[in-house]
Amino acid sequence: MPDNLSSVCVDTIVEKCLKTYEQLPKKGKPADDEWTVLSCIVKYETEHDTIEVLSLGTGSKCIGATKMSPLGDLLNDSHAEVFARRGLIHYLFQNIEKATNNLDSIFIKTDGKLKLKDSIEFIFYSSQLPCGDASIIPKNGEEKEDHFGDLIKVKRKADDSDCVHDTKKLKLSDIHRTGAKCLSNAEQDLKIPGKDYHVLGQVRTKPGRGDRTLSVSCSDKIARWVHLGIHGALLDLICEPVCIKHFIFGASVPYCEESLNRAILKRSNEFNNTRAPKFYQSSITFSDIKSEGKYRPAPGSIVWINLTNPILEVAVQGRKLGLTKKGKSISPDASLIISKYNIYKTFLKLLNRNKELKVSIFGNESIENIPYNKMKIKSKQYRDRWENLKEKFFRIWTVKADMWDFCVKIL
Repeated sequence: MPDNLSSVCVDTIVEKCLKTYEQLPKKGKPADDEWTVLSCIVKYETEHDTIEVLSLGTGSKCIGATKMSPLGDLLNDSHAEVFARRGLIHYLFQNIEKATNNLDSIFIKTDGKLKLKDSIEFIFYSSQLPCGDASIIPKNGEEKEDHFGDLIKVKRKADDSDCVHDTKKLKLSDIHRTGAKCLSNAEQDLKIPGKDYHVLGQVRTKPGRGDRTLSVSCSDKIARWVHLGIHGALLDLICEPVCIKHFIFGASVPYCEESLNRAILKRSNEFNNTRAPKFYQSSITFSDIKSEGKYRPAPGSIVWINLTNPILEVAVQGRKLGLTKKGKSISPDASLIISKYNIYKTFLKLLNRNKELKVSIFGNESIENIPYNKMKIKSKQYRDRWENLKEKFFRIWTVKADMWDFCVKIL
């Protein structure tokens, strides 16, 4: 696949994603008057010129900060982009195990960490732009003339008097808005009618009413994945960064490539990404997008993972559909496959089945009683990259209590 995708290639990928969604059962999908967001991660194999959907997520909901679980059994963020990415983690786990057992895999062994084959590329599709900064875009296609992709002069935090960019003056009359909220200790939206309603380049928490969530917007999460890799801290102990090469967004929704570049790549002149992805808009519309007849967000979310034995689960309020919050306690083992608990459990099982891999990372250290949050900070390279990104690119981030001190027992 070339560095830039043709419109035909873009639409072919989207058709594959939509077909995968359409073939799933009705459970978890929107009712007639409901809408949702669809996201998929697709693998492209350059040697064979083939594409394959690896993971799929739907949803637009989050839980509030007071409902977060210290056991890692509850999904804080049920947006489609997050479900698709967490589904991909399980696909990577399976391929790591294949590589360590000398089976066909997307990874190859090296003297150090496992490495993605040169012939493998990842593509991220979403039916609309991510919530947050990337969704703040000009109306009526004015962005090219008015330099809307540039950041306006903002303070990233209350005590930061330095600005990241000075912008050229905007002449546009109005913008599409986001429901995502600026962090409480950062510069706030002016909420002036028209183009000055929002400040740009801010880290935001996800939209929603009631109990405010600590989950940052999908624009911020995608920016993090682009700069650090989509694989996360646990897998960084095992493999080199896994990056997305192309992002495709659906038709019939507001779209602005300059806003995507601003929100995901160019919030700071101090931080440069040598693996910057490309952005595209498809000509194909997802059937369940928000529209005149679809005005209510669907309450459920779907995750589908293309494993040897595919996994399909439906979630409501961060829990697997059918598991009630009331009554007797529910074992974390019964949580969603993409919960922190089950991702950590899969990670530990993988290491226990691959003694050589385990020893290469931890030596003779016992890992059975290492809590989830302590294991994540063992990935020093990832942690250092993340601290650098927060300081030089985002300038600010949400602060969560260090609450995920849970362990997983492997039988």
